[in-house]
Amino acid sequence: MASHLTAGNGRKAVSWGVPHAMVGCHHKRLKGRRRACVHGVVLCLVIILAVLAAPAVASAHAVLASSQPQAGQRLGTAPGVVVLEFTEPVNPKLSTSTVTDPTGGRFTGGVSEAQEIRVPLSTNASGVYTVDWVSVSTLDGHAVRGSFQFGVGVTPAGGSVETAQTSPGEGDLAIAVLRWVEYLSLLFAVGMLVIRKLARRPPELEWVRPRLVVPLSVAFTSGLAVVSSEAFSAAGSASLGGMWSYLTTGLAGWARLSRLGLEALALVAAVVSGPIPWLWVMAAIGGLAASGHGAAIHPAWWGITVDAVHLVAAGAWAGGILSLATQRPPGGWRSGAARELLVRFSPPALVAFTFTVGFGVIQAIQELGTFHALVDSSYGQVLLVKIGLVASMVPLSFVAWRRRRPHLRFEGTLAVFVIAAAAIMAAFPIPPSRMIEGEAAREATPSVSALPRAGTDLTMGSHAGQVLVGLTVHPARPGMNDLLIYLLPLEGNRAAGDLTASLTVGNGAVPVTTCGDTCRRAAVQLQGGETISVTVSGPKGGMATFNIPKLPAPEGSRVVAQMMTRMHELETYRLDETLSSGLAVVPSRYAFQAPDRFESIVTESSGGSQMVWIGHTRYLRQGNGPWQVLHGGPPPDVPSFIWDFFHPFIDARILGRATVEGVLTRIVAFFGKSGVTPVWFRLWIDRDGLVRQGQMRAQGHFMDDRYYDFDGPISIQPPKGVRP
Repeated sequence: MASHLTAGNGRKAVSWGVPHAMVGCHHKRLKGRRRACVHGVVLCLVIILAVLAAPAVASAHAVLASSQPQAGQRLGTAPGVVVLEFTEPVNPKLSTSTVTDPTGGRFTGGVSEAQEIRVPLSTNASGVYTVDWVSVSTLDGHAVRGSFQFGVGVTPAGGSVETAQTSPGEGDLAIAVLRWVEYLSLLFAVGMLVIRKLARRPPELEWVRPRLVVPLSVAFTSGLAVVSSEAFSAAGSASLGGMWSYLTTGLAGWARLSRLGLEALALVAAVVSGPIPWLWVMAAIGGLAASGHGAAIHPAWWGITVDAVHLVAAGAWAGGILSLATQRPPGGWRSGAARELLVRFSPPALVAFTFTVGFGVIQAIQELGTFHALVDSSYGQVLLVKIGLVASMVPLSFVAWRRRRPHLRFEGTLAVFVIAAAAIMAAFPIPPSRMIEGEAAREATPSVSALPRAGTDLTMGSHAGQVLVGLTVHPARPGMNDLLIYLLPLEGNRAAGDLTASLTVGNGAVPVTTCGDTCRRAAVQLQGGETISVTVSGPKGGMATFNIPKLPAPEGSRVVAQMMTRMHELETYRLDETLSSGLAVVPSRYAFQAPDRFESIVTESSGGSQMVWIGHTRYLRQGNGPWQVLHGGPPPDVPSFIWDFFHPFIDARILGRATVEGVLTRIVAFFGKSGVTPVWFRLWIDRDGLVRQGQMRAQGHFMDDRYYDFDGPISIQPPKGVRP
């Protein structure tokens, strides 16, 4: 699409291809066309704003690989720890999560592993729990906030879906404006350097005087504003400590810090007329690429290189157009001197435009992931607007070539809007390709563990200090048996891999081998009646003891089925509970009345709480404070029990018999699982199917229950003197 302009010296001047749209139109004859072009630009901006104003909340699985418990899940008891697994490493000082229980109690946790946040809970209050989290990626420094709810004894009515703000919010857009100024200034500086280099060729065009100090001053000032705003936003406050953590964590943090230094060096070089300001400008653009989405591409060097080349090429092309627009050639743009500069600019502009488009396509493929994301995501829709703005230069170039008159200000304005679209895209916390990666991580196969499977096994649960211990015996018959030991501390699966466990059967030690992070294995000769001890070393460890029943242990499914029927026929009952996490012990007392009433008294070192829950109304009292009346929310479901939420029951076996408060019971042990949460139960069930005593062992949640006053005279009413 090259055109030919006759320069003042008689040579033919080759235009700069698609960027030739600069050549412009005759003012009078093209006034209507330019007005139409301006309207088109305004329309593009309106489209961008409409895209960003649309609902931009996506599934939090875009950034959360998994959560325990899952969003919207209904549990019979609170978990000992809430676990959030992210798709990429997160900043350990700035990434946090807070769980708010139904009584208003708040529990805060932090990063336990590179991609995991854990929040220990020492509560078992019934109702809806809200999980709020913020993750700051160490790959590109973007902060993402999200939340979800789960219920204990109830199903959350709203907010149960995991959500994360994956499109720019108001704060992100404010930073995007500053980033736009920084992009524009750096690309402007690149364009000035290109024009200055071309003007110094013989014969030198002395009238070309790019003023580098202005754009570099603006670049440094706006860059400082961008970096500090991003740091304070990620930290959640204007904290210097948080800012320092943000800027010294991961490649993206150091790249931001280095970028400011390089922009300052470029400014100093321009002020003192140093010989190599271009070196610092190029390096600053590299820092800009290393602190953006390209840093999260695998491998990172390739993503950063693609982004950096794209930016440098855009600077040579679009920045060159802006630089030309600031020049004032003697005799105007129809003079021979002006056309000489256009002749020199044409070849590098064409090459730069080609590189801009080519590497832009590669970058789009990297960040979109799939073709559908181009139209199905807000990020892709902004990219479409950017593509439209660039593509609009093609017909404008043809018109300008025919009229042979530069109109640089308009073409420069169009380039400014292209850079604005790029700045908005950089404001997206999560491009679509990383959402796809998040889904893949969520569906990844977990590592080997020692969890029991349905069959002829005998399985029991206990705890050694703060560590959950599950013991599974296979085939659970007299003779040689395979013992699988499941270990899970509060810190999670990876921390389990560092635990040292020893095994004793009777009075003899048995060698143990490692079969996974949470898995230990041993081969043991059993006859039944042995005592097996698992000792976990370390300050958080202890000893778990298991009494092996006579083998093979009788099948207990019928006893459990009878229990389920009888317990769910109850109209009233009471429950005394002791909850331990290995860190704290929380005693509680409950009374239940079908179909939707219960009251609780929780004793804690902080003063405890009382709750009366009748239908959709809750009466809550913290310590000796006044009663609060809370309306709305789902009603409790009475009767319901902790084991109801862990179907199917696996390997229910009768361990023996015992007398509980003068009543003969059969002891039944079984395993349950809800999502990825493993739980071991042991119930003392009388001949009528009533549970007299119960144990539950889960991660950080070791609970002992006593049930009594079955169908007793219990009447639950609002607290005296408190109006509903």
